[in-house]
Order: sequence, then C-alpha cells, then structure tokens
Amino acid sequence: MAEVTVVGAGLAGLVAAINCARNGRQVRVLERFKQVGGDPYIRPAVDVTPMEPERLGAFIGVELPPPYVTPTLEFPIYVYGRRYLVPGSRLHLHSVERGSRSTSLDTYLYQKARDAGVEFELGVELNSQKDFAALPPNTIVATGLEVDPFLALRRPYLPVYGFIGKTRCQGPPRVMGFFDRYTRYYNYCANANGVAFALGFDARPVTESLRDEWDKQLREWEGMDFETWQPHEGVVATGKMTSPCLYVGNKILAGTLAGMQDPFFLFGVQSSLVSGKIAAIAVEDRERAWRLFHTFTSAYKYSWLYKRFFDAQPHLLREWGLRLGFGAYLRYPHFVQPAIDIALRSLPGYGKY
Repeated sequence: MAEVTVVGAGLAGLVAAINCARNGRQVRVLERFKQVGGDPYIRPAVDVTPMEPERLGAFIGVELPPPYVTPTLEFPIYVYGRRYLVPGSRLHLHSVERGSRSTSLDTYLYQKARDAGVEFELGVELNSQKDFAALPPNTIVATGLEVDPFLALRRPYLPVYGFIGKTRCQGPPRVMGFFDRYTRYYNYCANANGVAFALGFDARPVTESLRDEWDKQLREWEGMDFETWQPHEGVVATGKMTSPCLYVGNKILAGTLAGMQDPFFLFGVQSSLVSGKIAAIAVEDRERAWRLFHTFTSAYKYSWLYKRFFDAQPHLLREWGLRLGFGAYLRYPHFVQPAIDIALRSLPGYGKY
C-alpha cells in the first residue's frame, strides 16, 4: 500500500487525508500543534462563508451537517456607521466553528480521518526549505496561514496585523461586518455553538485606540461584550495575482498555501475543503487535478485586481460606493441578486462542481 504524507491537519489537509485513505493509500498526517484544530491562541474561532453544504459535501465525499456547518440568516453590516440588514440566505452564508472543541468542523473531520485509518503525528514542526525538501514526492502541504511554509516554498503572501476577541455567546449563528475608517480592510464578528469570535485587521499595524473604537461599536450597536482582546499578526495568501498554485516541484499544495483564498473578503473555508479533494486527486492523476484547480480559481485574478482597486480608494469614495451598493441591494433585490450570484461564483472553490 503506497504511503501519502500530508503536512497540516486543517480543513484542506484533513479532507485530503480522508480521500487518499479511501483511495487505498496509507496516510500519515504531520501537524505542528499538539492537537488538531489549529493555533490555540486564535481558536476557538467562528468563520462565516458562502457555501452550499449539500453540493460541497457530495464533491469532497464528506457530509457537512450542523452543528459543524450551520446556516447563518442574520447579517447586519455597518458601512461607516450606517446599518444594513442583509439576509444571509441570499448569500448562502454558513457559520463554521474552528478549533478543537467537539462542535468544530476540524474535530469532525479529524474523526472521519481516524475512521478511514489515517495516522497522525502531532507536534511536528517543519519550517525550512530543507525540511520540506526532505519530504517524499507527492507530499500534500496544507499548512494554512503559517508564514514559514510560504517562505520555505517561496509562495507569495501579505502580512496582516490586528486583534482578536473571544467570548461566550448563546443564540443562533449570525455575523456582523464593519467597514470604517479604522481599517483599510474590514472587521467582522460572528457566533456559533455558544462561542463568539471577533477579528479586526489591516495591512498595517492597528493601534489600540482604533481597536477600542470598534469594541465600543460592538457593545453599543450589537450588544457584544468582549472583555479582553489579543494582538494578532499573521499572513494571508493573496500576495500576487498569480498566487494560486497547485504544484511546487514534486509537492502538492492545498488550502490557503495553494492560493485558494478569496482575495477580497478572504473567505477560505469552502475553498480549503475543495482544495483538499483536489490535492487527493492529484496524488492519483496530476493532469485531472490541475484542470479542476484551474476551473476553481479561474476568476481569481479579476477579484485580486478589484481588491487592489478598492484598497486604493479614499474612505469618502468607499463610503459612498458601499452605501450605494448595499442600499440598492436591499431596495431592489431582484435586480441586484443576479450580479451577487455571479460574484459568488467567482470565489475560489465555490459552485463549480
């Protein structure tokens, strides 16, 4: 039985491992942390993403039921202080808990992988180009947003800076978005399974005064109270228009390291799951996997260019444009929805099964 090594026990790595094992391979997963579920400094977290769970689950070969993937119907978004309530169902929004709790998608996929016979080695750190070169051919590298693999494999990335907040929060899943002058990106807060997670970030260091301003908005506008905030520095996989990449030498890339991340809103859950399946296909048929990868990332360059254009606009123009867009969407949904559907189809890994 041929062995396959997978580096990283995140969403992409776990889906890849499950599918390789089902294809008759002996699978070994190497994970840098001492538990599955990612960095405990950040997790538990809640990601919200456009998703069609039934179709996606059929593609990756793993059912995606609640509480691991839950429809998110309430989506208030604040554009420079003005509130718009967007129905989450129109955007197919779903909440996904990340981390090591029993209700997280990571834990669910980990158990599926164990059931398929996948073996795990935890606490294994691979940081240098030499470390990755020593791995066997057809190793699947799915290391998420850790900076060292980007450097070792010479993949483009962008550094981001910000802060995260976590607290308990009961009630149905919802997500809140904030566009304001304290960031060139956007901030979001989401809850699911009794956990709330807030992330504020920018391409440059964020001051405490701006963090405090958003904290005040969360309390006064949405009743969300985060007692503590943690500074955060990380990377995103949108460094270049050519970021999507399936193969580096004799290694197979998956997840965000492969550039399967939406350049604008940085959605990554859906695309990571799809990428894991593609990586498993690549072990058996490199040409077929490349065709699928190209299909799922075909609109990436256009989204990347639009993001660069948006970031270059002054706040006054951003405020005007966003208010006009959300106002039109809520007043004339039947006219605007087709354009929204086209935009959703441009997300890496979305709706092209």
